Amino acid sequence: MKTTQFIATLLATAALAAGCQKSQEYYDAIYFTGTEASPLTNVYIDGPSSIAVSITSTRKAEADISVEIEVDEAALATYNANNGTAYELLPAGSYSLSSQTAVIEAGSCVSGPLNVVLESMDDIEFGTLYCLPLRIKSCSDGTTILAASERSYIIFNQLIKTRGVDLQGSWNIDMTTTMKGKKELDNLPACTVEIRMYANGWSNMKHGISSLIGVEENFMLRIGDVSIGGVKEPKSILNIAGRGSTLSALDNPLSLGRWYHVAAVDNGSALKLYIDGVEVASVSTVGRDPINLGYYYNSSFCIGRSADDYRRFRGWVSEARVWKRALAPIELLNNQCQIDPATAEGLIGYWRLDEAEGRIFKDISGNGYDGEATTTPVWTGEIHCPVVD
Repeated sequence: MKTTQFIATLLATAALAAGCQKSQEYYDAIYFTGTEASPLTNVYIDGPSSIAVSITSTRKAEADISVEIEVDEAALATYNANNGTAYELLPAGSYSLSSQTAVIEAGSCVSGPLNVVLESMDDIEFGTLYCLPLRIKSCSDGTTILAASERSYIIFNQLIKTRGVDLQGSWNIDMTTTMKGKKELDNLPACTVEIRMYANGWSNMKHGISSLIGVEENFMLRIGDVSIGGVKEPKSILNIAGRGSTLSALDNPLSLGRWYHVAAVDNGSALKLYIDGVEVASVSTVGRDPINLGYYYNSSFCIGRSADDYRRFRGWVSEARVWKRALAPIELLNNQCQIDPATAEGLIGYWRLDEAEGRIFKDISGNGYDGEATTTPVWTGEIHCPVVD
């Protein structure tokens, strides 16, 4: 197994580096399967379900090995403090473990499955991210427990049924009357814009630009620009125009017909692009133009449009937000489907895009930056968030 070989090499290298002793010997270890890169495992639920976990050994077991597992409640508080997360402990009465012992049978490297059974949704609050922190407590034959992978944090994400708007490349949502000229939106020290998007086609305009959210040439998250070089299809490249430059995710072209969560994050010294919570491009913004979201380049803050020739987006959008702080990658990943505006620090505007009052899309941040559709809104059918491939 490639994973087993990797862990074995890692352990051997660590042992040599730690002691630099001729007598230092390689040692075997056990760990939660799949935690080599991250201790987090995301699962998606919309009702009672079952999730299997297992234990891996870096060597084949000569005889059956029993590995005892426990729920480590104290570890969750430590993880939240160290990583800036706010996971809640999965309510005790809502789940059960099929066993607290996983067995690696003789001749095998991986145990049989231990099932975490989510039995009830009664105590599961909508919009809350829950976690079940598991820990390898002991091993029957004394095999070393790999410290970096002795815990597994199972994150329970609720599938949300919602809808978005279909901009069709022909209309947009405009915030001119509510955001234009507002001084509190100028000279921001940091900024994040984010939106969920699904493209049905790329721009048919000469410039090839499809606008998503923001203010053109100052802080506009968009797709495409025929001036982007070095790629086969520049119209599919996520980019942001602003701060006196254009940053493009050249190595990560977007595809038609699938949902993405995209974001641009500027912490005041660096501007970064993210796709589904993963950083895909960055550039220094030290000494660059200030972030002004009120009005710039003949353009106000909009969803689905920018500049005088509109540059509209041919597709669906939902969950649009703008912040006056730099969101962390884990915030982008975990909160793509919804947030609680009452507890969201630094939130400027939040448009869920799942309903409208006539043509008005309410800003549920509480700041009053409502947007107005340029025509009667066109809705998608029911969509699930997040999208699970």
